[in-house]
Amino acid sequence: MAQFKHNGENNTYINKTMVVSIVSLATKEIDGVLDVYQPKRLTFKRLFNRNVGKGVKVKYTDLGVVIDIYVEVSVNAEVSDLVYRIQQNVKNSIASVLPIKIKAINVHIMDAAIKDSL
Repeated sequence: MAQFKHNGENNTYINKTMVVSIVSLATKEIDGVLDVYQPKRLTFKRLFNRNVGKGVKVKYTDLGVVIDIYVEVSVNAEVSDLVYRIQQNVKNSIASVLPIKIKAINVHIMDAAIKDSL
């Protein structure tokens, strides 16, 4: 849990699980993202590291929050545009809800697949 000063007098405590949920939802909203990816390596790492969850890694630093997002994308997606839209949507979603500074949003393309039309 991170602690932030708000207006110099009140403290705001932000749970990483809240940040992970916001990031995951904001990422899934983007057309071309099939899912937030949860590789086995991250599942194992999640048992020992509370920074990783649902294919999202959150790390608090003195300069701000560093977010790593692992995604599965559609094979038809234009990667550079998709990554930019993910970063912007995550940044805007967090800024609208939480008073935290974002240092970096890193998007890792882990897999590409054809979306089922069922």
